[in-house]
Amino acid sequence: MTMRKRAGSVLFTAAAAAAVVGMSIGPALASTNLTVKVSHGGSYTAKAGTTKLTDNGIRVTCTSSKGSGKVTSGTHKGAAPVKIGTVAKLTFSNCSGVLGGVQNTVHGKPLLKADSKTNGKGRTDAIITGVNVSVSMTNCTFTVTGSAPGYYTNKTHTLTMTPKLPIKPIKKAQLTVSNVQGCSGVVSNNDHPTYKGSYKVSLRRLTIKSS
Repeated sequence: MTMRKRAGSVLFTAAAAAAVVGMSIGPALASTNLTVKVSHGGSYTAKAGTTKLTDNGIRVTCTSSKGSGKVTSGTHKGAAPVKIGTVAKLTFSNCSGVLGGVQNTVHGKPLLKADSKTNGKGRTDAIITGVNVSVSMTNCTFTVTGSAPGYYTNKTHTLTMTPKLPIKPIKKAQLTVSNVQGCSGVVSNNDHPTYKGSYKVSLRRLTIKSS
């Protein structure tokens, strides 16, 4: 085989390999983009009954939680998770843990983002990003930051915060513990707690459709 033919063969093989790689990567990259259509949005309030923050089997339980903010109507496009609203205020009431009464102080203004396509039951994975909560109880304080996973259901107008999602999320959401003081080893830095709560949203016609 001449040098020219050999070089041509090498180039052809490289081009074919690149095409195969391109075809295998292309759909994966495309799948990270979402088009989220929000109807009947606006300012909202949201109320939950019992909420639970769990870390290594240890729970901080609150009898109720309230939130408020705004969900923006229209079409939102971009790489997941896609911002669709804000959480301007979030409070917790009557909280307790293994070491007694607990006080939660929320800092900043978290964002509400869509993190999956909408399934046949009208459910869309969601992420609350920018979480920053100081947790204080007897002889124990720590901070929880990061993102909390959940999903919104169109039919019930409910935002359910839970790590058990109806659809595989595009981007993983995770909370992290830091600034631990005291706590007798019950809570440690770099722990990844879970958060559960079901929030009824006041916007009774709010619909989220992601594709």
